[in-house]
Amino acid sequence: MNSTREVVACLLFAVLWVGVAAPVSADDRNVPDTPTREAKGTELAASVALAEVDNKAADEDAVEEDDDDTSIQPIETIGPGKKPPESLQPLIELAEEAKKKFETEVDGYTCLLVKRETIDGKLESTKYIRLKIRERRFDGKSLLRPQCIYGKFLKPKSVAGRELLYVENERDGDVLVRRGGTRLPNLTLEIDPDGRLAKQESNHSIVQTGIRPMIEQILDRLRSQIDPENVKIRFYADAKVDGRPCQHIEVRQIEQRPHSTYQVAKVYVDEELKLPVFFSSYAWPDEPETQPVLQEQYAITQIKLNPKLTDLDFDRTNPQYKFRNEEDEDE
Repeated sequence: MNSTREVVACLLFAVLWVGVAAPVSADDRNVPDTPTREAKGTELAASVALAEVDNKAADEDAVEEDDDDTSIQPIETIGPGKKPPESLQPLIELAEEAKKKFETEVDGYTCLLVKRETIDGKLESTKYIRLKIRERRFDGKSLLRPQCIYGKFLKPKSVAGRELLYVENERDGDVLVRRGGTRLPNLTLEIDPDGRLAKQESNHSIVQTGIRPMIEQILDRLRSQIDPENVKIRFYADAKVDGRPCQHIEVRQIEQRPHSTYQVAKVYVDEELKLPVFFSSYAWPDEPETQPVLQEQYAITQIKLNPKLTDLDFDRTNPQYKFRNEEDEDE
C-alpha cells in the first residue's frame, strides 16, 4: 500500500504546484527592449485589469489583462516633489513598515494570486489561485495561532479546481493537496511542501505564499544581495495593478557580482494599503549585451484585509471544498 502511494505521489507532483504567488501586471517594457526567446510574450502591461472572479464557478473564471501601456513612461519623479532615493535605505524602510503592519494589524486576508516562474530554465504557464491566509501569532515564544493557508486554482484548465490546505503543526507539516484538473481530479494526498518533488513545480514552498513572504523576500534581497554602490533606482508614474494606484520601483544592478542572483527587480506598492502587491525579478543573461531573463513574477490582487476567517476555512471537511474524506484515502 505504501509503495502504491509513493508512485501516485510521484505522478501527482509531475504536474503539481506547491508554492508562492505570481505575475500579471506592470510596466516591464524597459527590461527586455527586444524580448529574448525565454522572455518573449511575458512582458507585463503597465496596468492590469483583473475580472471579478466567481468562486462558485471557478472553472469558468477568467482574468483579463490590459496591455495598453502607451500612457506609461519612465520618469525621474513619482508624484509632486518626490525624487527617486539616492540609496536603498528608503526602500528598506518602506518594506520594514509593511512588515510591521502585517505583524501588528493584519490577522488574515483573502486575495487572488497570479504567478509565473522559470523552473529549470523553462518559463511555466501563468497560474491563478484564490487564497485564504491566516497569519500566525505569538505570545512571546509561544505560538498562539498557527499559520493557515487554503488555495484553489482557477486557471489554467489543466489545474483548475486544484486545492491546497496547510495548517502549521498539523499533518506533520505536510500540505493536503487535491489534484484537480481533468485527470484524476479528486486524488487527495499529503505532501511535504519542502520536499524534492514539490520543488520541481515551484521556486517556493506553500508556506512562503502571500504578502508577508513577499515583503520578507524583498527585504532579504535589498539587504543581502545588492551592493548599494552598484544599483540604479527608477520610479514610474501612474502605475497601477488591477486598477489601483501604485508606486512602481525598479532596482537595477549595474555590474554583475558573484553574490547577485538577479539583475533587475521590480516592486509595485499599493498606495492605499501601503503593501507590495507585485514583484518580479530578471536574471543576468548568459551572454553579454543580451536582455535579462524573467525569473519570477507575482501579483496579489483583490485583497481583502482582516475578513472573518474561521477554523472552518482551514478544515478539510468544509462543505465548499472537495478533498476526499480520510476514510476514502485509507481504502
